[in-house]
Amino acid sequence: MRMIACLQLGWALGVLLLGTAARGAEYHVSPGGSSAGDGSPDAPWDLETALSGAVDPAGKARIGPGDTVWLHGGTYRGGFASKLEGTQESPVTVRQATGERAIIDTRPRDERDDGLFNVDGDHSVFWGFEVTCSDPRRETKLSGSWPDDIRRGGLFSRASHVKFINLIVHDTAGGFGFWSAGIGGEVYGCLIYHNGWKGPDRGHGHAIYAQNRHGTKRLIDNVMFNQFGYGIHCYGSEKAFLSGFLIEGNACFNNGCLANLDDRSPGIMVGGGTRVERVTIKDNATYGGSLQLGYYWGGSNADATVEDNYIAGGLYVRDFEQLTLQGNTIVGQNTLVRFENPRQFKTSAYQWDANTYFRSGNQYPAFSVLEGEATKDFDLNAWRQGTGLDHRSHLVQDGRPDNRVFVRPNRYEPGRAHVVVYNWEKAETVDLDLGQVLSDGMRYRIVSAQDFFGPPVLEGTYEGRPVPLPMRPTPPVQPVGMPDYPLPVTEPEFGVFVVLPVP
Repeated sequence: MRMIACLQLGWALGVLLLGTAARGAEYHVSPGGSSAGDGSPDAPWDLETALSGAVDPAGKARIGPGDTVWLHGGTYRGGFASKLEGTQESPVTVRQATGERAIIDTRPRDERDDGLFNVDGDHSVFWGFEVTCSDPRRETKLSGSWPDDIRRGGLFSRASHVKFINLIVHDTAGGFGFWSAGIGGEVYGCLIYHNGWKGPDRGHGHAIYAQNRHGTKRLIDNVMFNQFGYGIHCYGSEKAFLSGFLIEGNACFNNGCLANLDDRSPGIMVGGGTRVERVTIKDNATYGGSLQLGYYWGGSNADATVEDNYIAGGLYVRDFEQLTLQGNTIVGQNTLVRFENPRQFKTSAYQWDANTYFRSGNQYPAFSVLEGEATKDFDLNAWRQGTGLDHRSHLVQDGRPDNRVFVRPNRYEPGRAHVVVYNWEKAETVDLDLGQVLSDGMRYRIVSAQDFFGPPVLEGTYEGRPVPLPMRPTPPVQPVGMPDYPLPVTEPEFGVFVVLPVP
């Protein structure tokens, strides 16, 4: 499993982006800023003025390709729409000021304000700040996805080639809406949690809700947990488009638990009423949430590549013409794989092999196939004989997996990384090798992803050897409006952490 990113390439990409932005002008925004300012540190603009481009009296936008808008600390409340537009060579960047905490509170200011942070300009980058909603209401008696009494906002993009980097997005209506009107784009390195609300029909609100038609949307190295709905939800009706996704290096756990404490929605789901094609899912990690390819009532799908994922929660696959599924580790209690096909089950175009399965129960079969209306259940040998799949794979019954630690160095910020720990042995500490993240003598701190703004679980100076990462339980920060909700605590068995450099 290749969960260690290429640090040198990642840093090169980040440096290239930084260098491009540095050649442009720099402007400043603060909660106390004004449209009458000039964007300087002493006379900053308000956020609405800056996102509109700070149009001058002649009607020309003063903020353009290559420029950087720095968000200074404080809370910016309400709905906003970014019209900022760069070019492929020189994107325009909106970024949190170094060492400060800028918060966009999407709580509506009045009845006309929907609280959304809309991105309408192409080739724009949004980096490092926080998006949330302070409205305490998290439940409605109205069914459906757009109840009138829930207006929590979120980040929506219909623009092309937009990047969201290292944002903290929590307690909104639906995290990111990343739609097919925009070509490509990237959600990278973000922490996304506690989004959505509860209706009488179900829990609503996912970490990332995405559709795509042209190019490839890149959903990489994000941490998503404790939504009301799913983690990654690439879904649409027969009129939507689900073509072109790279889903890599994400950690998804316990999504769905805010709707009901025992609910676990898929950590990653790609499928719906429309055809899925050009999808790659690799190096992801789930805990308390499955990987789902295809949708229960959906039609035939074209192709997908699923490699080197660590899935603690099971695998569901429905009706793909071509499929590569190899190098994955799948951990579960009973049924590990469920395959559905409304027609004859054909595997001649499949490369499904070299996977490792761990199963702790035996109440239900390990593998299940629904072909037309008939369900067939298999153990591993019968699965191999009946499908022609998994001949070089292994299944461990009632055996505990070895501990695994995965490190994902950040491609845009040197010294930053996400760490995913499966501590099946429930050790008090695990050895963490940060050699691809830090250099000797660098100071660092490590925080739990479930309490990013809380105290560090470990801090020190890197001395070139593995550090002992504590796996003691970390109480997650409570969702807005739900101070007494009993959130699941994942440590010591599982934890996700963020490594941060200390200046």
